[in-house]
Amino acid sequence: MSIRYTDFVSGSSTPKDFVVRRRKPTLIELTLIFLFALMMSVTLPVMILDKMALIFWLCLMLGVAGWYVIVEIQRGRDLVLATEFQNALFASALGFNNKFCLIIKREGSIVYMDTGFQKMFPELLKERLISIAAMLKHGKVGTTDKEKIFAAIDRGVYDKVIFDINGKDGISNRIVMSIEPIVRPSGFILLRAREFIEQRFGEKSGTGPSEAASGSNPLLSRSSITLFSYIMDRMNTGVYMTDPLGNIIYANPVMEQWLSFREGEIISSSLSLKDIVHQGSSHPGAITPGNFEGEVTLQKKEGGLIKAFVNQKIIIGDDKKALGCCALINNIVERDTDTKKSLW
Repeated sequence: MSIRYTDFVSGSSTPKDFVVRRRKPTLIELTLIFLFALMMSVTLPVMILDKMALIFWLCLMLGVAGWYVIVEIQRGRDLVLATEFQNALFASALGFNNKFCLIIKREGSIVYMDTGFQKMFPELLKERLISIAAMLKHGKVGTTDKEKIFAAIDRGVYDKVIFDINGKDGISNRIVMSIEPIVRPSGFILLRAREFIEQRFGEKSGTGPSEAASGSNPLLSRSSITLFSYIMDRMNTGVYMTDPLGNIIYANPVMEQWLSFREGEIISSSLSLKDIVHQGSSHPGAITPGNFEGEVTLQKKEGGLIKAFVNQKIIIGDDKKALGCCALINNIVERDTDTKKSLW
């Protein structure tokens, strides 16, 4: 939301999240002006004009007042129409390619829900207070998944959670829900859920995640990756590879252990650099598949941050096109800041 000029002249050194527009004249001032004008327009004509002139004057005053009221009513209706159209436009863009979309307060109450949510949970709309806890209870979400969702909301950082939830008629849906804090106004969180697809490649052949990725990206070869990963694991160095879009196609066990993931979970969850790099405290170049070297803050699966030094290089194929990138990661221990060391 853009900041109005009046936000800066409110007496505060920093603009607030949301400032209520100040009207001039205020409602009380407008009421006093109306009463004074009414008194003067009735009292003076009664004292000065005759009966016919007084009737004409009163009719004129009622006509002017009626015209003003009609104009203000039409302006209010136009404003409501423009707001409704803008809300429909934003809601369609917000929920595009998502199963449902919500905006909640930090305590969990739902302040916005799209039509996808209403179609998926029609019985939930009958409750007096609709909250994220009521949605998870109505959808029969497991206790472990509930704890993950609540923990991500409490942390107030970008996160993704994969879980099963029952929708209309008890149909189970496996979804991945993005938890995205809203910067302004603060105190609100955007939740967007889409269907989770475990394997986008290799489903028909029954191959696993590494085999499916190796068939789609020439960077991955089972023999070379096994040897390379073995060497890096012995050096206690994290390794990841991405495709040209920044999606992680390989992460070695050392890196997954640092980020509290199970072995192979980063690949099976279809994570990207944006999912593991803390965007608020890292260089923008760390979340794009290109050449980068420097300190990066990585976020763990269950919360918490770690400092790392990343050497990331783009890989060019024989046709001079980018195949993705490969990176080596050193975990920076606080008591040993000299660990930052270039490996390339």
